[in-house]
Amino acid sequence: MKVVGETDLIERFKFEFERVGGIFIETTSQGIFNNISSIITTENIARVFIEKFENEIDDILKNLSVTQIITQPHSIEQLAQIDASITGCDFLVAETGTIVFIHKENRFKSSILLPRIHIIIADRGKICSTFEELFAKTAGKFDSIFMVTGPSRTADIEKVIVPGVHGPQKVYLLLI
Repeated sequence: MKVVGETDLIERFKFEFERVGGIFIETTSQGIFNNISSIITTENIARVFIEKFENEIDDILKNLSVTQIITQPHSIEQLAQIDASITGCDFLVAETGTIVFIHKENRFKSSILLPRIHIIIADRGKICSTFEELFAKTAGKFDSIFMVTGPSRTADIEKVIVPGVHGPQKVYLLLI
């Protein structure tokens, strides 16, 4: 069995993620502010939900130039009115470019589904090669799991693809 290196996993994830319409940015902790500021400008983002991070990323994100930053949503209606959400994730699956979210009390599924833009900040150590590896690592120790493979898209009866109907129109992944 071939041992897959970190660089190979990143390249495979990037290829698959971009193939389904995701926007992949490899960066550093120090580059996060500039990368997200650029996304905010490009996407005309005014209101943003920011999930709590357990490191210096919290301090970086508090300084973003937006009209409103929400860290504790009070209702689905409030989340429905934000332009973007910035969250972490639990794992990435290279074979499909999938982002994995394991249920947590402080994670709001609506913050992943409702905004038109979703920005995920992920550590490179969270990449699994396959779903088999993912489930071996988690050993089923979760109540529920939510998987996202690219931006939302659906087709109507005439087979016309419509983005953002059941989730974000654009999904950015910043890999640190």
